[in-house]
This record gives sequence, structure tokens and C-alpha cells, in this order.
Amino acid sequence: MIFRTAAALFAILALVCAAVRADETPPPIGQDPMAQRYALGHGLPLGDTGFTLGGYAEAGYANPRGADNGRVAVDALSAFLWWDGGGRWRFFSETELSEPLRWGEGGVRTGDADLISERLYVDYAWRDALKFRAGKFLTPVGRWNLRHAAPLTWTTSRPLITEATFPTNATGAMAYGVLPLTPAGIEYSLYVSPGKELFRRDDLDTFTEAYGLRLSTPLWPTFDVGLSWVSFEQTSNREIRKQLLGVDAQWLLGRAEISGEFTYRELKGGASAGDESGWYLQAVLPLVGDWFAIGRNEGFHQRGAARDLSLWLGGVAWRPNPAFVIKAEYGHAVENAARLPEGFRASIAVLF
Repeated sequence: MIFRTAAALFAILALVCAAVRADETPPPIGQDPMAQRYALGHGLPLGDTGFTLGGYAEAGYANPRGADNGRVAVDALSAFLWWDGGGRWRFFSETELSEPLRWGEGGVRTGDADLISERLYVDYAWRDALKFRAGKFLTPVGRWNLRHAAPLTWTTSRPLITEATFPTNATGAMAYGVLPLTPAGIEYSLYVSPGKELFRRDDLDTFTEAYGLRLSTPLWPTFDVGLSWVSFEQTSNREIRKQLLGVDAQWLLGRAEISGEFTYRELKGGASAGDESGWYLQAVLPLVGDWFAIGRNEGFHQRGAARDLSLWLGGVAWRPNPAFVIKAEYGHAVENAARLPEGFRASIAVLF
């Protein structure tokens, strides 16, 4: 029953979403003028106010390894609201309703829904080389965390090191921009998070203090590299000071893509002192038409663990345009002390 429900849900969403292309011509004259200004993935301008409304939705099916039955869920409904008046000031917010609906052995559940503020900040652009941001933003560590939205990633699950080694959001201030030190420029983000997180969730181990730096630049037109560093303390144990150093890269080969991240984390403070490290390497290869094959291997050396974790993942994705994707994958882990998702997972995501 759960499989038939999942198949029906995915079929309906696929037909509805795939019918809307990012390069469609506008609706005929005489229809809603607001609709004529809308293109999938670019948001809906709200009249002449300077505000634009967008977001994304994700629905998924998961059948964990060893489980008798799977589950279908609307995993996320996320709303973006941003303002650009054409001057130096800009505003952006992202509010997510996490898992508002789930079907499983016990029937339909809605009690797990959680309203989350992912981002809420104001920007001031003084120069291309120096801009300022204040509020709640995505922590500038690596690549995956900065483009975490489901329609923009190739797999339903995200690598362990992109969410378990540092808080994914920070509240504070940031200076960022592009420094003209090389022909392609060097992008930088210098940030500080001095206290409590804005709209903090009780189930997340957020920053209590953090400061960090991220640099990225193309070494050549299709090969980008990045370097991240952050020193921080978290809510669960303020006596432990953590230093994280990360390296990331992305290489585009036509429609193919190779990307990866490596992080090294040092913990200082009493019995918790020690080092941890992790990495992932992911390859995306074009198949036929809009179909792609995805392979990923990730590993993690956890403090106190007898053996290092290793996860192998293989899957496919259908991406008819940049704003819409259907994904299916299977993961198998060795020494899975971190309890990474294993088994079969699939999802459909659309960027509005």
C-alpha cells in the first residue's frame, strides 16, 4: 500500500512540475498579469514593491535498509521572500515547514511538522569588494551547505560532514565580497556569531560563539576550489572549543561534474579533546537526455570509534530544467556508528 501511494504521488507531481519549463513563453495577454511575470525557479515579483516571493517543495519516499515498510512524506515546504529596491540595501528570508505530512504504517501523520527560520538577514552593498550582512545566514563552510535547497542538489541525502561537523546556520554579522587579487577574483566571507541563534530550534546544537573565514576562487574556468576555517563553541558543551578546517573543490567537465569536501576538526577541552576528520567525493555523469548517474563515497573518522565510517551511494536523477529534479538512490554503510541513512530513498523537488 505504501509503495502504491508513493508511486502515485511521484507520478502526479512529476506530471505537474515537468509540464512547467523555465524557458516557457509567457501566458497569453488577458491572463493574470502577475502570472505573466513568473518563471519557474525565478520567483514571483509582487507588483512594483521590489519584493519577490519564491521557495521550493520536496516530497520523498524512504525504505531504510532492514525495514519492512517505507514511508512517504512531504519533507519540506520552504518560502523565500526577498527585496531589492535597486540600491545598496537588500533583504532575504527563508522560512521552512519541515515534514508537514507523512504516510507510514500508522497512517497519515501531521504532528511532526516544524516551522523553521533558515535565513533572515539584511545586506548592504558598499562595493563589490566589500558588502555587509547582519542576521541569520547559512554558515559559510564548504559548498553543499551554501546550496542546500533540495532542487539544487543531486541526491536526497546530504553528506555527513556537511551537517554533523558544524552548525549549518549562524546568527551575527558578515563582511563578504570579491577581491580583485586574481584575474577571476577571490570570493571571501568573514563572519562572527557572538551569541544565541535567532529563532533557535531546541533540537539543534547551535553556535554560542563562532568566528570564521571562507575563501574560494576558480583556478581555471571549470575548476573551483575553496578553503573554510571556523573556530566555535556550541550549546551542548561550552567548555569544548572546536577548530574546523575545510577544503572543497568542483570540476565541471561539460555536463559532468566532480565535487568533494574534506574537513578536519580539532576538539579542545577536558576528556573531549581529540581530532576528527571526514570527506566525500561525488561524481555526476550524464546518461541519456536529462538523465544523470550519481556516485558518492564518504568517510568519517570519529573520535573514539574503533573503525572509520564509510558510505557508498549510487543513484540516478532526472533534471529536465535547473528548477526541477527527481532523484533515486541506494546507500550502504560500513561501521555506521553515526547512523547515516542506508537503503533506498527517492524524492521529487521543485524550485519556485
